[in-house]
Amino acid sequence: MAFFEPFRLERYFARWEFSAPHLLCCSDCESVSVADLAALDPGLPGRLSSLRLGYTETRGAPPLRQVIAREYPGASSEEIFVHAGAEEAILNLCLALLSAGDRVVVNFPCYQSLAEIPKTLGCEVLPWEWKEAGGRWVLDPDDLEGILRSGADPKLIVLNAPHNPTGGLPTKEELDAIVSAARRVGAVVLMDEVYRRLEHDPARRLPSIRDAYENGVALDVLSKHAGLAGLRIGWLASRRSDILDAVAVVKDYNTICSSGPSEVIAESAIRHLGDLVDRNRRIVADNLTLLRRFFAARPEFAAWTEPEGSSVAFPRLAFPADSEAVAERLVREAGVLILPGSFYGYDSRYFRIGFGRASLPVSLARLEDWLDKGSPASTDPH
Repeated sequence: MAFFEPFRLERYFARWEFSAPHLLCCSDCESVSVADLAALDPGLPGRLSSLRLGYTETRGAPPLRQVIAREYPGASSEEIFVHAGAEEAILNLCLALLSAGDRVVVNFPCYQSLAEIPKTLGCEVLPWEWKEAGGRWVLDPDDLEGILRSGADPKLIVLNAPHNPTGGLPTKEELDAIVSAARRVGAVVLMDEVYRRLEHDPARRLPSIRDAYENGVALDVLSKHAGLAGLRIGWLASRRSDILDAVAVVKDYNTICSSGPSEVIAESAIRHLGDLVDRNRRIVADNLTLLRRFFAARPEFAAWTEPEGSSVAFPRLAFPADSEAVAERLVREAGVLILPGSFYGYDSRYFRIGFGRASLPVSLARLEDWLDKGSPASTDPH
């Protein structure tokens, strides 16, 4: 019997990610090799070669949790729980925290698991929509207040910022209002912070929800800002030891523990996280310049509300068409992959682009060549 609805975004990537030559929609940033990390940390190869390949600790290797804890002011390693990427952490937290009938507020559009897992567990999922207003994507605290007044207090509020796919980023004042509302109703806030550190204006970086709210649970991963998706290392950070204890009970029924080699490499990466993130911030900044020029020069194709953080954006086609049909033509005719907004359950004229990789200039040039072969309206199959 089916449990979850098919994960449309992941099925789409399973079809195209390793065959399309020009990926213009990836959510992660430029990766590095083990040799690149060893250049930053010459002791890494020796630690790997001497590693015994037995089980690791359920919550993560103590040295790894210690270096992660340094990313949160005043945190101890006991407040860190390592997982196999962000996806496992989301699943385990929801299984540990939620029961059928609970109300869960989830920002929308979102990575499907953030809403699908609570829904499948029998929760009432209440969408809280990002909107384009005043030249930015906004997650309005007043809208949250309206949702909170609509029924029983929610058990969980799920927030992703900087946001995938819009690149939206709340102001500090907006985050404070969100925390105040959550505190008033006693809700836990899960904040997906996988794009934290990729704010386009570093002064806009928000405090982690672990630091901002006593009932906050922060989610982070090395896949996005550090570009190390292949390590499959993510974590939860929270001052709520009871929540992390409940997560440990759930993890005993799936991965049990993380990969030892991945943990060793991840510890090295986090010790040099500043170098890895700074490199990707430079790539993001350079690619943003190219994208600004592209959208200014191609108003007949698409328009965007420029993202304020992350390595993704969510433009909208400037002509009436389904972005799935456009994406299908684009990848077949030019080898360029974009991600239709319908895979987020959103308006099908929107589509996601990713600009955290060094290959963007080539992918963007291929898109421009494709557009130059005909008018934008020619991409409309109707």
